[in-house]
Amino acid sequence: MPAVLLGQTEQEQEWTRLIKEADDYSIGAKYDSALLLSNQVALAAEMEENYEFMTRAYFVMASVYYRIRKLDLAIDEYVKAKETARKWGNESFVVRADLGLGVVYHQFGFNALDESHPTYDTVQAVLYLDSAFKMFTMAQEYYMRNAPDNYLMLAYTATNLAGNYYARKEFIKSSVYRKEAIELYERVGEKSNAISHTYFLGSTYLQHFKLDQKNHRPYLDSAKHFLLFSHVKSLDIPLTEVARNASKDLAFVHQYLNNTDSALYYWNLSDSLLIEIYSSNYEDRVLEYRAQYETASAELEAEQQRFRALQQERNKRIVLIISIAVVIIFSIWLYIIDQKRKNIKAIAAKNEELNKQRIDELLQQQEIASLQGILEGQEQERKRVAIDLHDRLGGILSMVKLHFSAVEEKLPQDNPEKKKFLTASELLDLAAGEVRNISHNLLSGVLAKFGLVPALKDLADRINESGEIKLHLIQHNLDNALNGEQELQLYRIVQELISNILKHSEAKEATIQLIRNEDSVNLIVEDDGKGFNPNEGIKGGGIGLSNLKARVNKLNGNFHIDSGKGAGTSISIDIPIIND
Repeated sequence: MPAVLLGQTEQEQEWTRLIKEADDYSIGAKYDSALLLSNQVALAAEMEENYEFMTRAYFVMASVYYRIRKLDLAIDEYVKAKETARKWGNESFVVRADLGLGVVYHQFGFNALDESHPTYDTVQAVLYLDSAFKMFTMAQEYYMRNAPDNYLMLAYTATNLAGNYYARKEFIKSSVYRKEAIELYERVGEKSNAISHTYFLGSTYLQHFKLDQKNHRPYLDSAKHFLLFSHVKSLDIPLTEVARNASKDLAFVHQYLNNTDSALYYWNLSDSLLIEIYSSNYEDRVLEYRAQYETASAELEAEQQRFRALQQERNKRIVLIISIAVVIIFSIWLYIIDQKRKNIKAIAAKNEELNKQRIDELLQQQEIASLQGILEGQEQERKRVAIDLHDRLGGILSMVKLHFSAVEEKLPQDNPEKKKFLTASELLDLAAGEVRNISHNLLSGVLAKFGLVPALKDLADRINESGEIKLHLIQHNLDNALNGEQELQLYRIVQELISNILKHSEAKEATIQLIRNEDSVNLIVEDDGKGFNPNEGIKGGGIGLSNLKARVNKLNGNFHIDSGKGAGTSISIDIPIIND
């Protein structure tokens, strides 16, 4: 792990120390502590966008997860390390992340080749080993190109490639990379690694011999040579585990060669070394336990001394603690009483607010009911006036027109008063037409005869003829959807909305949409005018926002206004269909 470098900030020096400590915990199998420290560095570095220490922390976490065989989590950390190494701009660490991914993939492949492992799957094993091989090859090419004198990393990549070929049972290719690794370890003075890999080389030749004992006889001699060499050297250092494994393989070699005495010697030696390994581990554990016992005894004695010292002060503190407890309990009691008082006050205020809301709702309902009564009265009055205009005044004007026509026929063409008489007759026709229009508007004759859609088309045509605005009517599947009263109320709503558009909106175009849904009719009236603030209500004349609410409420519908200054206006109204 990195040492403290010149130019590092105090924060980076602290992170360096923590990374080193986390790595030591990982090597010492204190994995929880290692993960805790490295994750602490990763989070702190992430806040500072320090990609170097994010990368270093991810590497420590990846190695911990690999050691405890949580391989999926190890892959996640190596992938994050690769990404942050790129942002850091350190290609060497990018390659190291790839190399770490290769090691994890290799372990996945090794597990998948094991029939006793839950993930046993020979096809998947090949895929994992191929991925690992790709990573190892890229790493080797990088170091050969950019760091040819980094013998340790080259030896590490050669070792992984040898292991990859060994797992595939391509033992000859594995032996080539194993020899390369041995040579590189010897260059950097890694004597233990060189001896260990010499044993692996001998074991590789032995496995190749076992594939075809008849035709691979020369490989048995090579296996014997390297196993014997590693056996002797490992006893000198000593590397007891290597010596024991070499003894086992040499026993097999001599047994195959019918060298019974030699085979027995190596079997016995293997057993002796195994006992030595267990004894060594046992002695190490005994020493460790003894040290722990002595440490615990010293700590116990110190604790007892501290306890005696504390015991002397304990009685003094009990009185103080009891006093403080009484004060706290009394304070809590006062606090509870105060909170109850506040809660009662808050509940009373809330009840008062609810009562006020109920009163407002009742007043609003009364207002709407009153408006509905007014609207019904207006509608009845409109109907009466329209009938009187049409039947009475219209009839009188028609009779007058008949008399005028009779007189007109008797006047000679050269009578100088005939022109004035004709002008009066035309004014009479105009008056009769105006009476019909007023009656039509009050009673909506087209609506009464043909229904809502023709009435709205007639309304749109008359407005378009005026040239003040372009009005579009869109309707779909509206036949027989509403009863007569609903159509009349909806027509009045459209009349007033269009009137408001003409008076206030300064719009160039407007649209009326009537769409029948499954259980309702949707009316949308839109314009491209100057808009208004819906919270301030519909200003000016017309039925106003309150009247609009009353009409819609009478139809058991609901409406929504969407408008803003300079953004036009859209009013949507939904009226339920009443199925008789």
